[in-house]
Amino acid sequence: MFNKTNETKVLRDPVHGYIHVKYQVIWDCINAKEFQRLHRIHQLGGDFQIYHTAEHSRFSHSLGVYEITRRMCEEVDAISATLSEYEKIQVLCAALLHDLGHGPFSHFFEILHKKHHEQMTCDLILDPETEIHQALIKEDESLPQNIVLILTHKHSKPLMYQMISSQLDADRMDYLLRDAYGAPVRCS
Repeated sequence: MFNKTNETKVLRDPVHGYIHVKYQVIWDCINAKEFQRLHRIHQLGGDFQIYHTAEHSRFSHSLGVYEITRRMCEEVDAISATLSEYEKIQVLCAALLHDLGHGPFSHFFEILHKKHHEQMTCDLILDPETEIHQALIKEDESLPQNIVLILTHKHSKPLMYQMISSQLDADRMDYLLRDAYGAPVRCS
């Protein structure tokens, strides 16, 4: 059984309305310095120079992906019945942390750094010196490795990574909504 927060934490979000956090491990990951730095990383890199309202961050996007995944786990009966509580925690953490390794200017940073953000994300999760790793192992020693299995599409249960990265996934659902909100995109 995973530790729950003393009360459900609710964060206001312009795209999803509210983001709900009831597990302490999720709350601890949100408050870890490696996750907090995502406040300073623009979701759309330098596009805010053209679309001045596209100021949203990887922080808000990551919370949005978490919230969509949380709703899938709780509100889609087929998913809720298929996953154990431990599997739900794994996929919720993976959703929250999926962009942890992003640098400034979005994917352009990868060209300069010569390392993809996915690999940097896995490195941060597995590094015993990071606050993220510490928050995860405080709940379960194998949690960091299981999250990396999801993020690298190597988990034994494909549903776990398909919820976050596939043709119709929580990551895509959030960035399409969030980028359209911030850019803004007008549909007529």
